Amino acid sequence: MKKVTLLLLILFLVMGASGGYGYYVIALEDDVDDTDDNPKSSSPPIARINPSNPKIQANETILFSASDSSDSDGDTLTFTWIFEGDSEQYSGETIERTYPDGGDFYVNLLVTDSTGLTDEAETTVSVVEDYHGEASGDVDEGESDQIEFPVESGVVSLYITWELDDNQQITGTINPSSVNLMLNDAQGNNLENETDVQEGDGSWSMSSERLDAVGDYEFIIEGEDGSMSYDVTIDVSY
Repeated sequence: MKKVTLLLLILFLVMGASGGYGYYVIALEDDVDDTDDNPKSSSPPIARINPSNPKIQANETILFSASDSSDSDGDTLTFTWIFEGDSEQYSGETIERTYPDGGDFYVNLLVTDSTGLTDEAETTVSVVEDYHGEASGDVDEGESDQIEFPVESGVVSLYITWELDDNQQITGTINPSSVNLMLNDAQGNNLENETDVQEGDGSWSMSSERLDAVGDYEFIIEGEDGSMSYDVTIDVSY
């Protein structure tokens, strides 16, 4: 309680015949109550999202936490989660989630304090799927087969293995068959090239530094001499 006192002092000096003085004093008091019995927060909360990993594999569990959210007034906080592609809303300081398909997905967090003030935060989680492909076939001299496979943003490594069998050795031909092997990126740049490859096994591997082009890559088997059958396995990791 704060009391405000207004004092007005009016002094009139009146010179009378007797030489006396007269004093007139008026005092006004007013009580003002500036205490709010229901104080409200002066500051809204601050919302923050912390994912356990910003990039996950499809069907891998990810944990989202709002524990770094804060309120300078010390108000109690409630948390509401909204996930892209999901019509439901979820509550809680932490929440687990899985994504069955690859892609980039938005996550929204709404933080509300006990007085109704709010703040929002948003983040994106990238869901990736490793690629595994297999191909087999035969190429004769002058023919070629192209095997396409996708490489997307965030790739970590590429591993290609092959097994070559000389069809002419089966028929008893003396001269061995051979092929040329090539790997081109999505922009048509040649990344690997081997010529005169004969029957046997082999592999190529490379890391993300050489895989900056995003799109369809092409593994080419070109018949040089004779006839060759092949089995190829391609793995792209994210």
